[in-house]
Amino acid sequence: MLRMNAVVLALVVSGLASSQAQVLAQSQPSAWPSRPVTLVVPNPAGSATDLIARIVARGLRARLGQPIVSEKRPGADGAIGVRQVIRSAPDGYTLSFGTPSAYAAAPYVYTNLSYDPVKDLAPVSMVGRTPYAFAVYPGLGVKNILEFVGYAKARPGKLNYSSIGEGSIAHLGMVVFADKMGLDLHHVPYKTTAQSIIDVATGIIHMQLASVPPIISLYESKKIQALGIAGKRRLPLMPDVPTMAEAGIPDYEQTFWLAMFAPAGTPAPIMTRLNREIGAGLLTDAVINAFIAQGVETEHSTPEALGEILVRDIEAYRQVASKAGIARH
Repeated sequence: MLRMNAVVLALVVSGLASSQAQVLAQSQPSAWPSRPVTLVVPNPAGSATDLIARIVARGLRARLGQPIVSEKRPGADGAIGVRQVIRSAPDGYTLSFGTPSAYAAAPYVYTNLSYDPVKDLAPVSMVGRTPYAFAVYPGLGVKNILEFVGYAKARPGKLNYSSIGEGSIAHLGMVVFADKMGLDLHHVPYKTTAQSIIDVATGIIHMQLASVPPIISLYESKKIQALGIAGKRRLPLMPDVPTMAEAGIPDYEQTFWLAMFAPAGTPAPIMTRLNREIGAGLLTDAVINAFIAQGVETEHSTPEALGEILVRDIEAYRQVASKAGIARH
């Protein structure tokens, strides 16, 4: 009997030791990552978000010593990709990379979103920020943004604009612009800027707030006009394009940030290391120049600061969506 008790005790002690070892391994940053990490991008290949995600993934791969697999899961303004991450194990091996559309605007677009971005996601770090460009069809014959406003006012309900979807940041930004300038414009949703900007070049679509990377080649070939940059500063890629304030539209800025999130409950040491490695990568000339080439400024943050930005933007988009009467679907 004594021998049996000793065996049982040994097994219990061994089991406890094994469990403690597993907990310790999970809590130590040095134990992570031991295999490839999946970075879920809720936007199509070639989108502005995808291009920046690839740059970040390259830097992380070098600093973490493991492959960073970029997985595209577009659809529902990014909600499909975010949903996949939230349902994943909070172990640091599945991360989300995206823009406010999926995190801050989605709650006011989809009735059955099935996730709470504040409760179900853990902010890792802000990565960058980029302004939208006010792009128009050259055939309109306008030379600047104020001429466009006059042109649109003279044709109420006759002009349309595109965005990457109902309730997207570009859509809400145009709702704000139309309200500010007293315009009656018709919204036409597309899946990506890369698709819609082609129709701006041909005149099927008259204008849009466009993310910068997909429009550069058309802008340089003068197939579209860029009348203004909706940010605080001009872009090195388009130095001749004034900011909206410089063009005569003060107090109007529309930018979108790019950031990384993890499933809620991801161990703090992993979150700390991820944040540190992202921040170090954003300081390198290679990343800074690669971002500039996409019209994006690097911007690092603490997880807490990103969480505050998320909460603030959720409220801002709620107000815009409510005022615009955007129906959930």
